[in-house]
Amino acid sequence: MLRLKDLEMQLQSIHRLSEYEVNLEQYPTPPNIAAAILYAAEIEHNDIVNRTVCDLGCGDGVFAIGAALLGAKHVIGVDVQSKALKEAQKNSDMLGMDDTIDLVLGDVSSQILRGPVDTVLSNPPFGVKKRGADVVFLSKAMSIANVTYSIHLSGDKNRTFLATAIERLGGEITQIETFEFPIPRIYKFHKKRIHLTTVDLYRICKKESDNNG
Repeated sequence: MLRLKDLEMQLQSIHRLSEYEVNLEQYPTPPNIAAAILYAAEIEHNDIVNRTVCDLGCGDGVFAIGAALLGAKHVIGVDVQSKALKEAQKNSDMLGMDDTIDLVLGDVSSQILRGPVDTVLSNPPFGVKKRGADVVFLSKAMSIANVTYSIHLSGDKNRTFLATAIERLGGEITQIETFEFPIPRIYKFHKKRIHLTTVDLYRICKKESDNNG
């Protein structure tokens, strides 16, 4: 298995999107954060190597490619934007992961995404521009996967809201990690070159009664 430093270096080489859609709340996951999440998911929980992994809202493919590089058996990247998938495909080809990764154009709520997969990784919309957008991603993730890793805005109010939503969807929060997420100046309303926002990474498992695996 790749060392964390080597995984991060490989992810640093991918090409990022040149334009982002504010209505989709696209905020690219930095390679070092993606690498750290993937590495911890494997080292602590064996959730990546030889697993079937899905990256919901994959964008340029940083999570999908990282999972493949780390040793996932099969990876599915899903995004609603064809330009994002084209970039993800270029990055996948560049790093020699095209045999492991399948890319799917479609909305995450689409019925064509039925699973099952072992692990979902997702940096979904925060639900600021479109209320509940983050829950749409969670709902799909938890319907197709045994384990979900998902990034959300931190804060007591949001934690309470998400805990209720996850419980309703038949999931159990097994871990929350809080960290600073850098958002570059990618939209016109951004004033700072880099804005740090506090986020929570949730690890969510299906409850035993809902988990057939």
